[in-house]
Formats: sequence, C-alpha cells, structure tokens
Amino acid sequence: MTYSLSRKKAIRAALELKLRRAKGTRLQEFLAELMKVIHGDNFQAIGTDYSRGDLQCDGLLFEPLTIFACYGPVNAGANATEAAMRTAVAKVDTDFAGAFENWPMLKEWRFVHNYVEQPPAQIVQKILELRVQHRAITISLFGKDQFESALLSLDAETITELVGDAASDEDFRALQPSIVLAVVESTMKVVDHRQAPDDAPLEVPQQKLHFNGLTAHSQDRIVKGMQNATRVAKLIQDHQDPMLESDLAGAFKAKYLELKAQNLDPDDILFNLYDFSAGGGRTSAALDVAIWSLLAYLFEKCMIFEDKPVVTVAA
Repeated sequence: MTYSLSRKKAIRAALELKLRRAKGTRLQEFLAELMKVIHGDNFQAIGTDYSRGDLQCDGLLFEPLTIFACYGPVNAGANATEAAMRTAVAKVDTDFAGAFENWPMLKEWRFVHNYVEQPPAQIVQKILELRVQHRAITISLFGKDQFESALLSLDAETITELVGDAASDEDFRALQPSIVLAVVESTMKVVDHRQAPDDAPLEVPQQKLHFNGLTAHSQDRIVKGMQNATRVAKLIQDHQDPMLESDLAGAFKAKYLELKAQNLDPDDILFNLYDFSAGGGRTSAALDVAIWSLLAYLFEKCMIFEDKPVVTVAA
C-alpha cells in the first residue's frame, strides 16, 4: 500500500506505542495477529503447555519451516541492567538451541523483540555467532523495522485493527475539545489524591525538548501537540471546577516524579504518562490528538519534565 508521509508517521507512532505495551506474552500475541493476516494458513500460532513447555517456538511458518522466538522486555528494553542484558543474550542462545533440537527440519529462525530503538549490540553479536555456527539456517532479528515494513503492506483498516490509530498532521489540526475534557475527567477519577504543584507554572525554556533527552519521535509528538496547547489551557481554565488546573497539574507532576524515581529513560516516562492519560486502551486518532495536546500543555507549563538541564557534579 502507498501512504502519505504524514500517515506513515502516524502508523509509526501507533506501532511504537504498541511495542512499548507488548511485554511478555503480549508481543507473541501481536506477532501472531500480524503473521496470520500476512501469511494466512501458512502461519501457526503456538500455545504453551506449561507442563512441557512450548518447544522453544512462539509461532511458526510451515513453508519454509520458520520458528519465531519472542522477547518482550518491560519498557521495551530501555535502561536494561547488565544482568538483564546477559539474560536477553542467554535467551537468544537457549531459544535457538531449543528450536534447533526440537524442529529438525528448521530452515529459518527469527528472534522477535519489542525494542523501539535499535537492538543492543550484544544481541546482534550473538545472532552473528549463531549464523557462523549454523550456516544452513537463516537466522535473523525481527523488530520495529520489520513490524513497520509488514504493516505498511496492509490496508489502513487492517493496520488500525492491529495497532490502533495514531494522529496524522491533519488530525492534530482538528482537536476535539470534548475528548480533551473526557481525558482530563477520566484521568482525575483514578487519582487517589490530588496534590497541588509545589511551584508556580513557568514558561517553557527554549531548549526544554532537547535537554530532557527525549528522542526525535517523542519530540515530534509533543511539538505536534503544542499547536493545541493554548486551546487546552483555555478549556481547563474555563472549566466549571475552579481547582481543575491546579489539581490536574499536581496529579501529573506527582506521576512524573513517581516515574522518574524508577530511573526510567525520558521516552519511557513520556509514554507512561500517555498511558496514564489513555487508561491503557486502544486509541483513536482523535484520542491520540487529545492526549498529546494535553501532555504538550503540561510540558509547556513545566509541570512534567525538567525546567533546566540537570548538572552532574563530579565526585
């Protein structure tokens, strides 16, 4: 299928959110849904018999015999510790060894992951080692780039069914105030306590997008939302609840500080704030616009993320 640049960017945004949510077995489920659409009866989803295991197979193509092994770490593998990285590399090794033993007619093996950035060098190195050791088998990684390529071959309706719908540039110019207010009200309902911000809102520093360490993708979504930040501010300021602006800022600042204390990287903090607003469900383009516009408003008011570069003092 041929899509405009704006629509491709929207599909990539929806895919990134899907992968960030695809932890553990959810990645296997997503892969199965996608492969079934593309390969039909040639693909077989695999369940797990917990008494005997899954024979190191999370899904397969009958012809040529291709075994998929899925690895869906929390936070899409961001900030992985050295121990976690050793575990990931060991999983590549053991999953392939199991597939090689259990499926003697194996022709291809794919290690499926949900890293939203490029896969770590240690995993790539292990894949290369396996290729040298087993030249008769095609061994490869299947990650964000491969998911994207597969999605872009499908029609728009199927893509939406698989990953939801993210907003295009055109959608951002059609903000729906009622959806913004619905997001705000549903978010405030799940906040256990309301906490007033501990300082007055500031004007956003010019370099805030850069010194907070957000990737280009995340910066782009915030910039898109900023075109609606003034409208969001007016909606909240004109709300019948005179304390809504303060309560909302306090709730999001508290959530931001909670996530920051977990040592998550900036993008993972941002997408956790997105899920905090979305409730974790499938998003429509209109809802996507509303959430990014709300987050951009909070970003501009300096209620989320840092107002100045963090200076590290040498010991």
